[in-house]
Amino acid sequence: MRLTHAVALPVATSLVLLLSACGGGGGGGSEAPSPQTVPPLGADCLSGSVARVAVSAAPVAGRNQEVLLLACPGARLDTVQWRQTGGAALALASARSQALSVTPTTAGRHAFSVDFTDARGGSYSGQAEFTAAAPAGSALVLRGEPSVWSGGKTSVRAWVDGLAVADYATARVSWRRVDGPEVTLGDTTQWRVIFTAPDVSADTVLRLRADVTLADGRSLTQDFNLLVQPPPSPAASPLFGTGNLSSRVYPYLAGSAQAAALRECVYSPALSNANLCTLGRLPVLGSETRGELPTVEQVMARVMVSNDWMGQRFEAFLREQDTQGDFRRLLNATTAIVIGGRVRPAFYWSATGAIYLDADYLWQTAAERDTVSEAPDPRSDYGNDLAYATLWRYVQGNKAVGGRSPVLERASRSSADLVPALGRLLYHELTHANDFLPSRSHLLLNPALRVYEAVPSGTASEQLRTQLPFASQEMVDLGRVQFFGAGSTATQRAYQPADIVRFFAADRVTDDYNYSWPTGQSVPREDAAMLAEEALMQLRHGVLRDVAITPQFVSGTSADVVVTWGQRGRVGEPRIKPRVALVLAQTMPWLPAGFLDPLAAPLALRPGLTWGQNLDQAALAAGQVRPLSAEQRALEADLERQRRGGRQPAAALMR
Repeated sequence: MRLTHAVALPVATSLVLLLSACGGGGGGGSEAPSPQTVPPLGADCLSGSVARVAVSAAPVAGRNQEVLLLACPGARLDTVQWRQTGGAALALASARSQALSVTPTTAGRHAFSVDFTDARGGSYSGQAEFTAAAPAGSALVLRGEPSVWSGGKTSVRAWVDGLAVADYATARVSWRRVDGPEVTLGDTTQWRVIFTAPDVSADTVLRLRADVTLADGRSLTQDFNLLVQPPPSPAASPLFGTGNLSSRVYPYLAGSAQAAALRECVYSPALSNANLCTLGRLPVLGSETRGELPTVEQVMARVMVSNDWMGQRFEAFLREQDTQGDFRRLLNATTAIVIGGRVRPAFYWSATGAIYLDADYLWQTAAERDTVSEAPDPRSDYGNDLAYATLWRYVQGNKAVGGRSPVLERASRSSADLVPALGRLLYHELTHANDFLPSRSHLLLNPALRVYEAVPSGTASEQLRTQLPFASQEMVDLGRVQFFGAGSTATQRAYQPADIVRFFAADRVTDDYNYSWPTGQSVPREDAAMLAEEALMQLRHGVLRDVAITPQFVSGTSADVVVTWGQRGRVGEPRIKPRVALVLAQTMPWLPAGFLDPLAAPLALRPGLTWGQNLDQAALAAGQVRPLSAEQRALEADLERQRRGGRQPAAALMR
């Protein structure tokens, strides 16, 4: 990393900062150790300082205000806890981070206390305050997660208080760096800027500025102060390397019995193949529950988050939506649950035995969404030279579900609204976990082994491969083009949608992602997960899945592409149900006999109509072709982004 000087922000004249410290170690005698003597916490690092503070200048009510705690050279901060002690109550979304970004709603004094520890075990506390001026005119507010590790992708978005959604299109915005290390901001003319955090060797402030000109000529300017931090020392060959970097998370329950192991074993830059934790160091949850249904408390003791609201939403989801206990039982096969604002895409990894969830699946308020990075899923151009495309969506009551509303609408969601996207994600990733470590193995696991070394024989994926294998080698070969970047052949490029229908429709799979099977891997792992995902979403939540084959489209919208062939509820095909039954028997043995009997028979989509026109099958049955509404088209656009970016090849993350 190149050396970058830390930048001290101007500090408001009303800022008051105090620091006290407690001894971090103990000797052999009976007397208590002498307290450490450190300079008061201030805007600069003095000799012996552990940390300094940076506060935005001239805070104004209605605008964002950052308060940052930076480690001084030679120090590294470990745990942090902010609390508000004065002023109108503010939402401290990142209260266990070194960086706060708040929006004071009223003018006046706002005070905070901060307790933190350093990497050597020293404990410290201090206070900070700022005085916000009264607002003048419309407020420009910049929002994003206020801290990021070097190399992490992050985003900041600009909002104009009270500006109508339609008026954003007629206003102009421009972003620039005004202080701190050099950074490439990409497209600086959008309402949100996405970038990779620059390399730094010490905690550093990067100040970004947005300049906005409204249609009526008014000009607005606002800064966002981002804390950029060097990540903890990485391993020589880190497990989370280029393209899959870890980001800052912490145990949601700091006092849980597994908190220390979670820090070391799950999402640390120091992890490598050489130092992966054993099942003795961090056992699966099922070893603790002895195969019984875990309590919500037992699950939450295994959760790591990048902001507390993520843990709160996950806990509420389990309490309110896991009424059958499926998610908690499936979690018995995991060591941990990581929820982060930069985990993208979500995945399960047999290296650690943990699942990693994108917090974008969990937010319920606009303010929570603001703290989740908008950096897109990794996109792939694999398969764009083929003549066909495969579409999917989940449907309930002839309406697509699982899409997110446009960000400008600032919509909220209930925990029930999370089910179509988060539910299917959990069924999918946790089927992977239970494929590798089925419940029958949990009490027999050797604590000296790592997760991937402890996988028993005869897993669901292995049995599918040997007893009920794929019928179409053509689709297996195409899967290697679509999901792993194998070069397509002239024969494959010549396949038309009708050829793909012939290969796919006669096979016993539910989606082309079932064929995600890289060369060199003994069994396809996505096959079992796709079968279980669709079956559980239909039987537990009444949500059916559409799948269709269409002509290829690189540009344009999926809503308007014409369907060559498709089905709603393909998992109910008689020749597919035995494969589903095999998977569920191995991964979810608590399900009762006859569980699959209520699966609906598949409904054929109408060839020659568009994907959008095929959504409302009730209207089609009544002889009406109902086009998508503007709201439905917006949701379809979001679903298309999920289709293009949300599939992580299993071979990259499994052993």
